[in-house]
Amino acid sequence: MSKETMKYVDLHLHTTCSDGMDDPSNVVRNCAMLGLDTIAITDHDTTEGYYEAKKEADKWGLEIITGVEISTRKYHILGYDFDIKNNKLQELLEYSRYCQEELTKKRINVLRETTGMPLTIEKVRNYFPTQRLGKVNMAAAMMMDYECRELLPKNNSDYIMKEYLGKNTIVGKTYFEKEVSVKDTIDAIHYAGGKVIIAHAPKDVEDMSEIEEMVLMGLDGIEIQPRLGERNIPFESYALEKGLLITHGSDFHGARYIKRTLLERKYAIEQFWKK
Repeated sequence: MSKETMKYVDLHLHTTCSDGMDDPSNVVRNCAMLGLDTIAITDHDTTEGYYEAKKEADKWGLEIITGVEISTRKYHILGYDFDIKNNKLQELLEYSRYCQEELTKKRINVLRETTGMPLTIEKVRNYFPTQRLGKVNMAAAMMMDYECRELLPKNNSDYIMKEYLGKNTIVGKTYFEKEVSVKDTIDAIHYAGGKVIIAHAPKDVEDMSEIEEMVLMGLDGIEIQPRLGERNIPFESYALEKGLLITHGSDFHGARYIKRTLLERKYAIEQFWKK
């Protein structure tokens, strides 16, 4: 591909509408200043940030496609280029937000019982009054709340996520009995005219047979996150072999992620549409 046709993309960006730390307009401005050509706001279980982002993107001449990251029990499923007003998709997102809110309440209770951390859902909601809540919001609330901060050996988000909220902690292993299924998620995105991609597969997929099962359900492709390095190789190879879409994104949430990725910008948008 010649330099003249190269386009730089980031198709995995989070804002303050879910667990990102920057508002949609600021995310767009940063992407424009970094020289990106096409982006997608992929907040967890909500498309609310798209509208503000679209207005800002138009000012900068930056292409933006609709996006969302939907939470299932084990996997995060990305949807792209769909009808944002589609009722079936929006109903699924509303239910997913409910499930995640209840999961957050449950995780906060487990955190209090196992560590004595004085975090409450009211405190988290006070800091994030309108957002879809998740573990990153819990970590940020712990950092901002004086009572919690006094008990933290390190007031550092990486430390909190690893020691208190990570996948290998009791809190991280806590689940809510209700959830959206992978099949329902894939069907809803397709019903809205979109494409379905599994996010950060190396983090969540233990065996390639899991991808094969999702492909049978209608999965369109696999995301490659540059920050995951060589762990991407088997998934990229599988996608190329099977003719699946490959997308690229930083999974940007805010300052915590800048030091890891600085909004990776070396991949072409044409790769996204390749099939």
